[in-house]
Amino acid sequence: MRNPKLLPFSDLRDHGVLFGRRQIDRLEADGKFPKRVPIGANRVGWVASEVEDWVDAAIARRSQANAAMAECVA
Repeated sequence: MRNPKLLPFSDLRDHGVLFGRRQIDRLEADGKFPKRVPIGANRVGWVASEVEDWVDAAIARRSQANAAMAECVA
């Protein structure tokens, strides 16, 4: 089991999340990105394992879309 780790916004890019703050806010509001965790008066973080799972799911969606397109072309 992984040890829980919180990522500040500045570390999201290192974990494959290339969005800006505003886009992350919109995705969170739509339930399409992991929710932030308050860690101080003016600090938030994201659970690293949730962010990694989100990136893995995005890659899986891409793979599924590519497979579907290949079936349509064939």
